[in-house]
Amino acid sequence: MEKKLIKLSDFYILFLFMIVISAFLLYFQFIFGILSFILTFISFILILYYIKSKNSEYEEDVKKYRDSLNNIASEVVYKMPFPIAVLNNKGRVKWYSPEFSKLFAGQDIVGIDINARISSFDISKVLEKSSGSVAWKTEKFDYIVYYNVVKDEDNGDVNVVIYLLDNLEFSNLKKKYDDETLSSALIYIDNYEDFRTLLVAEMDKMIINYFSSFGAIVRKYDSGKYIVILNNFILQKVKDDKFSIVDKLKEIKISGNIKPTLSVGVGIGGKNPFERYKESQTALDMALGRGGAQVVFKNGEELEFYGGKNSKGVERNKVKARVISQALEKMIKESSEVFVMGHKNPDMDCFGAGLGVMAICKELKKDCYMVLEDVPVTIKNVYDRVRVGEPSYINMMISPEKAYDICKDTSLVILVDNSRKLSTEAPYLLDVTSKIVVIDHHRMGKDFVENPMLTYLEPYASSACELVTEIIYYMFEKFDVNKLIAEALLAGIVVDTKNFYYQTGVRTFEMASYLKRFGADSIAVKHLFKDNFNTIKLKSNVLSNAISYRNYICIGVFPEELEESMLIAAQSADDLLGVLDIECSFVLTIVSGQIHISGRSLGKISVQLILEKLGGGGHYTSAGARLNCSMEEAIEKLKSAIDEYLMEENIDESNFN
Repeated sequence: MEKKLIKLSDFYILFLFMIVISAFLLYFQFIFGILSFILTFISFILILYYIKSKNSEYEEDVKKYRDSLNNIASEVVYKMPFPIAVLNNKGRVKWYSPEFSKLFAGQDIVGIDINARISSFDISKVLEKSSGSVAWKTEKFDYIVYYNVVKDEDNGDVNVVIYLLDNLEFSNLKKKYDDETLSSALIYIDNYEDFRTLLVAEMDKMIINYFSSFGAIVRKYDSGKYIVILNNFILQKVKDDKFSIVDKLKEIKISGNIKPTLSVGVGIGGKNPFERYKESQTALDMALGRGGAQVVFKNGEELEFYGGKNSKGVERNKVKARVISQALEKMIKESSEVFVMGHKNPDMDCFGAGLGVMAICKELKKDCYMVLEDVPVTIKNVYDRVRVGEPSYINMMISPEKAYDICKDTSLVILVDNSRKLSTEAPYLLDVTSKIVVIDHHRMGKDFVENPMLTYLEPYASSACELVTEIIYYMFEKFDVNKLIAEALLAGIVVDTKNFYYQTGVRTFEMASYLKRFGADSIAVKHLFKDNFNTIKLKSNVLSNAISYRNYICIGVFPEELEESMLIAAQSADDLLGVLDIECSFVLTIVSGQIHISGRSLGKISVQLILEKLGGGGHYTSAGARLNCSMEEAIEKLKSAIDEYLMEENIDESNFN
């Protein structure tokens, strides 16, 4: 359209000129001036009429054009090749295109509630956002639903226009891309050295045939080690098969009680094959660090764990303990000073292992500091005994703040009974120096300390105290361990094995015997675990109010936040295992405003795998977790985790009844 509206302002200059001329004539020739003003007024009236006439013509043209455009737009929208609909502010259909009707078998759908038909569509959220999109996926459809909120200026009605774009082809293409993307898996026979040549050949054949049957490439690159190249489609089939090769391998008939076990690391992250290989290597290290006999998937920062259900210990390598001892001795001697720290709210095992490391450093004539925020009730007895008998050790216990001031890049940090950065007394200390050593008996978790220079992680060991005692045993030919330190180490072993009942192997008794040589007194250790009368009464309240879940699981609650809350929860969970027909127990309490869960098991159920679902961890028979929620919510989350675990592991609950 070339026409436009005419405004009176367009004639302002003309009228101004005419008024000036009229005023000039009026001054010199009155009659001519009056006539000029009359002509000016008549011109003004005529121009007004002209403007009105022309503008009326323009508006008529605009109306015709608008009507024509609306007809064209309506026709175009109606015949759009994709579904379109208009909804009211309640989400009900006011108008729809034929393509939209096809989604509902051609039915008249005016008035239907879209909220009920498209589950991802929420009209209340749509009205808040004004525009956006949601996905609508069914067995038949795969659409992206775009929406815009439109307000009718004439009557104030609010409408929502939705139009759907078919996403099926893109989804199929993406699925094809994902399925054909290559991944790598590294496989390791945990106890390869324990089998004869013929058995090794049979295991090789089983592993290669298993993965080859799915279409994967399998190559053995070292003794008991394999690399598998497969795409995600094949990987999903193997996952659906639940990596049955792990169980099939155990069926090989071998004399004695040794059964072959597999650790598998699968890398599905990374931008190229090399990065995926590195991810699979990290995943395998994670599987081995968690005790082996399991599968770990790594996709960037995300980790998935399968298996790890075997609670029986395996024979640990004494050569490894000797090598670790020698390497640690060298690292201690080459460092400027040593910092040892465990986890927050240290227990007897954590504190005892820390004292053992301090004794090692003292023998090597190296300054050693224990990082300790406070002294919880769990270690108060042993702390007081050391404070009286060996005050030099207490003098070397410092706060995290002071440790941060002293620590430098030449310092050595030794973590005991913990391998998770955020669980340490001073996480920021690990950023000061790269010289980090981990001595732990818990399975490797998702937030494992990055790139430690030395790792002695043995999930099948009874305790950190057992591992530190082994280091002392192999590091020194002649070393008289202080009697108080020996008792603290023995106390750590006793508390984590529940008086040598759980997680106890031959090496555990060997190290306990070794500590007895230095005068560790079992009666003195027993005194370290004595509780005051009030603590005993509080524990009895937990036991008396505990509930039974699924008839073989006990759940108790200690709702008060006291200094000894964690101790009461842990000991109560131990005591509940003494109830007839109970296989595992959980006790919840409040610690620092959070819900702390202590889990214990007799061995048929992994409390570790259950509490890992809640962000915790630990051992097969002893684990813990913390939640930021109410006690009622924590109990429900715990029950859900238990149910999920039992379903995943296909545990036959009739065996517990």
